[in-house]
Amino acid sequence: MNEDQNRELIQRYFFGTISESEMGKLDERLKKDATLRTEFFAAARLDTNLRDAASSVPRLEAELERPRRSSRYQTTVGLASAAVMLLSMVLFFIFGPDKSDQANSESHIPIASISKVSGSMVWIGDGGEADENLQEGRSLTGGTLEIRSLNSWAEIVFLDGSSVWASGPAALTISDGEAGKMIRVREGNLSLDVTPQPSSRPLRLITPSAEAVVLGTQFNLSAGSSSTSFTVNEGSVRVTRLADGSVQEVAANHRVIAALEQESEFKALPRGDSTYLWKSSFPLDVRQGHWMAGDRDNTSLLKAEAHLFQGDRGIQIAPILLHTAVVGPTDGPVILSDKARFRIRGRLDHSFKVSVGFGTHFSRGGFAGKYSLERTIEIDAGEDGRFDLELALEKFPRKNKRFPASPSGHELVWFWVQTVKEDLGLEIFSVELLVAE
Repeated sequence: MNEDQNRELIQRYFFGTISESEMGKLDERLKKDATLRTEFFAAARLDTNLRDAASSVPRLEAELERPRRSSRYQTTVGLASAAVMLLSMVLFFIFGPDKSDQANSESHIPIASISKVSGSMVWIGDGGEADENLQEGRSLTGGTLEIRSLNSWAEIVFLDGSSVWASGPAALTISDGEAGKMIRVREGNLSLDVTPQPSSRPLRLITPSAEAVVLGTQFNLSAGSSSTSFTVNEGSVRVTRLADGSVQEVAANHRVIAALEQESEFKALPRGDSTYLWKSSFPLDVRQGHWMAGDRDNTSLLKAEAHLFQGDRGIQIAPILLHTAVVGPTDGPVILSDKARFRIRGRLDHSFKVSVGFGTHFSRGGFAGKYSLERTIEIDAGEDGRFDLELALEKFPRKNKRFPASPSGHELVWFWVQTVKEDLGLEIFSVELLVAE
């Protein structure tokens, strides 16, 4: 395979059009070619910066007001719009950064520091320099933090004491200038504790589907490519849905979901009473993976998504191919209890060891911890690869000694199932949280 073909595979990977077989080819080439790995890491940094810039590009009013058309017409328009947005991303990245970002970039004055860090991540400064060996206490000027894996997390603390817990995979850019603090989130689960901000300089947070204005509060968010959920624990957050400019004031103990689809409900609602039981609902609870709708003969399912693990704590390695499915509750708080157990139903091509884990928040907000284990799933030849696995909460060890030894009493935020190196056709039919009688 020549250099042009290698570069094409990298481009297809970051455009999201790479096939499973091509992903395998890229994986093999990256293991053997150090130069290609360098190009891949450079492409990853550019991809993050471009996607971040895209979050500040205003949507055209004509796009917002267009009438609904047939699905075929929408597909054609969607492809054209994607091309226009890509061009806008590049032009904005080159010519149009925020003035506040520019001021911070030119001054190189520290605006925050790394308070806690664990796992695989990279900090990309304003000048484009990359630091893959972040240490606690490191000062930060404006730049982008990429958290690469489910087992990684970091806490960023601004000079005024405002803190941001980010759990991977995640990508966020921070800045602080004359207009106030700015956080752009491409993806990830965040917990923010914001100290009171001047009314003329609020903290602004932008995701692919929403913008929030914060004067001082504690809230959690989960951001993906098509929707963002906000859960406010203290104070209030003003959220604007970018798809149509609608605004919701989200008070304490309320939550809202801002999606790109204007047909979806955008309304701040009470969090509701806590529950100790939960069953995943697709596609609403999908966090990562490819959702496939069911029909009369087949149930809906979540197919694991292929991605690459690129190393840990500053040590570059030949990227490891992973296949991951992630789900998380979206309908009110789900609390873990001592006697809880998880039930995972899905399918694998054959018997294989999988990684299973979950992340939690404290019941009143704030990142709490991550817990995971490995289990070999035995597949019966007569069951068409289907499995039904139950795991007790008490069997999950914490991923770091800083986390509470037991997650009992925590709020469940997301749950993952993952295979390493091999594509086993992992599909998840459902995840349930049960309580022993």
